[in-house]
Amino acid sequence: MTLDLLSDTEYPVHACGSLDRFLGDCERLPVQRSQIYGLRQIARQEPSKVHDFASHQRERAGRKQETASERGRLGLQAEIDFWSLVNQLCTSTADSWSVRRTGLEYAPPDLQEENIPAKSECRTNADRTRRSQLRKRQKEWLDGWTEKHIPAFFERFCTHALYRLEVPANDHQEGIHDNNR
Repeated sequence: MTLDLLSDTEYPVHACGSLDRFLGDCERLPVQRSQIYGLRQIARQEPSKVHDFASHQRERAGRKQETASERGRLGLQAEIDFWSLVNQLCTSTADSWSVRRTGLEYAPPDLQEENIPAKSECRTNADRTRRSQLRKRQKEWLDGWTEKHIPAFFERFCTHALYRLEVPANDHQEGIHDNNR
């Protein structure tokens, strides 16, 4: 039920919002259509590998950037930034939103971060064992969350990315303003 609720409410907002903020007034997405289709396919078939896929794409763009012209470097930097955004949307636990961070918020009460003592507080073997077991259970729970929620989130993200490939930024903004009237 949580998956359905988030898929219909929070995920579209974050998918579209993060991509629109990233693109700003740019006329085009810094990645190719085939890369978006690849991202969607990886998210559907192997959700735990989205982070690896994005890292690989970012590294490829970085290698190309080393030998590119000045103008080409700017485009490749935008591509690197795009793949960094994808990684952030998967795994960030910092101040920014991510599927993983949402998973931590929806974790069962006994697996919440505040229930796991800091490493420095674990003085006895029993404390260390308890911490280790809690971390292991939390990881297993988050891995299950990722398997279910990454495909749902990136379905919306990729759909919006494909939309932004088709509709220039100015037309997209006009459509938003028309809907608000």
